[in-house]
Amino acid sequence: MPLFSERKKAPFLSLLVLLSIFTVRCAAQSKPSSDFSTNAEHAGGNEFTVWGGYSPNSPKLIGVTEDRHLTMVGFGYARVLLANEVVAWKFTIDTVPLILVSQPTLGGTEIAQPSKVPAALQPLISRRTTYGIGLMPVGFQFNFRPRRRVQPVFGINGGFGYFSTRDVPVPASANFNFMFSAGPGVQIFTSESRSITVGYRFHHISNADTGNPFNPGIDSNFFYAAYSFHR
Repeated sequence: MPLFSERKKAPFLSLLVLLSIFTVRCAAQSKPSSDFSTNAEHAGGNEFTVWGGYSPNSPKLIGVTEDRHLTMVGFGYARVLLANEVVAWKFTIDTVPLILVSQPTLGGTEIAQPSKVPAALQPLISRRTTYGIGLMPVGFQFNFRPRRRVQPVFGINGGFGYFSTRDVPVPASANFNFMFSAGPGVQIFTSESRSITVGYRFHHISNADTGNPFNPGIDSNFFYAAYSFHR
């Protein structure tokens, strides 16, 4: 019996919606003047973040698996290494206590490419969700126009995830996988020491050919929202 059924996915999606509403309310309640600026992104500055996101699909760019849904919730820390009037360069670390991978199954077994299942068996395809945890210990983020209220950002990070109940994404792959992500976003300061971020990451999960014998990999279009405290 799966640890998380598809019916139980709704509470986690609701959590992401609540996080997005919370960040919007924070922005609405703080109305900086037109000459608002911030010095939060100075060299040596610290940032503490809570974030969550969801991917509704799995394109085949590096990985070959199809029809995966990825949900993640995490906590992040960032340290500004260098900063000037043009860009701030930050080192980032993220812990991910919640990773949910919703996958198609046939006969109780995950399948990599449901589109190749014969039409007669398509009605038998169902879904189940696997739970994991992760750590992204190495990452970098670049904030452009770091003195402005609205700052375009680009981030990249890497780490690993562990799934305790079964191999991901298919049997005989691995329950320990490596992860990396990269993509753009926008960070909006609601005060001199508070900000919200919304963005997109291309996210990849694979076992780096350590599976026995499979390494199909999962690519995800991951959309996220975050709320940060700066010191």
